[in-house]
Amino acid sequence: MIRILSDLHWGHKASRIKHVDSLRPLISESDTVIFNGDTIEQIYEDSPAHKDKPLPSFDALKRKIASWGTRSIFVTGNHDPAISPAHYCELNQGSILITHGDAIFDSVAPWSQHSALLEQLVAQGKRQQTNDERASLYQYLQIFKSASKKQHAQMKDYDPTAWGKIQIFFRQAWPPTRVFKILDSWKQAPARAVDMVAQFKTPPEFLIIGHTHKPDISTQGATTVLNSGSFFPWPGTYAIDIESDGIRVRKVHKRNGEFVASEPIRQFKLSIDVDSLKIPVGEVAPAKTQTPLAREIV
Repeated sequence: MIRILSDLHWGHKASRIKHVDSLRPLISESDTVIFNGDTIEQIYEDSPAHKDKPLPSFDALKRKIASWGTRSIFVTGNHDPAISPAHYCELNQGSILITHGDAIFDSVAPWSQHSALLEQLVAQGKRQQTNDERASLYQYLQIFKSASKKQHAQMKDYDPTAWGKIQIFFRQAWPPTRVFKILDSWKQAPARAVDMVAQFKTPPEFLIIGHTHKPDISTQGATTVLNSGSFFPWPGTYAIDIESDGIRVRKVHKRNGEFVASEPIRQFKLSIDVDSLKIPVGEVAPAKTQTPLAREIV
């Protein structure tokens, strides 16, 4: 079984994950877990504020998961754009596509205080991309990862003091229109996700995303869009399981300090070759008469 989780935000003050062992029941029952972006906070990982209190270690997380007998695959998000070279995965010859979703919006996160800066950096990346007609999905996603890396470099140092936490609270709460931007993003995300992928590939039968933190199941034309939510306290978390006989969506709960998955709340019956999982890396768009080129993590 392949289990897909996203937006753990381990290391963020608001994440419900305080100890990695709390994830064991959720992870160890799967053969492979795909962490679909924003798994770990990389924004402040080089901050002097964390010299004596470092953020969670990515290497330690990988070792822990391996000790549970589970294979881990990490897809990049906007909070961890350097976590791996993988920006998306696909199965069944592309009929199932998994990507974080930070390229849905030109500003990456319209609800963010840094949306204007991110939109500017994305626009710069698009202008710099040569031969737009032949751009691949991977190259397009790379623009957004590069924008997030540049934005992180401009972030102010994280201040762990009480005053620093107060400042963070007001930054997160301002402007007052932020909540409306979040709600609008939730509404737009499924259709925009399909439109984004359709620029480069035939729209998949299933498109699995995260990013907006809103667990959701919706139909957009011929595509079912599944959003796995986040590990923030609200609005919820889904685990999306891919097995040979179909896709199952489960709610994730925290019980007795551990995360567990519920019985399926939705099931989609279809034949899936779980061994067909591909993670294109450095994909180059083909000329019109050529075969696509890609290096893959397998």
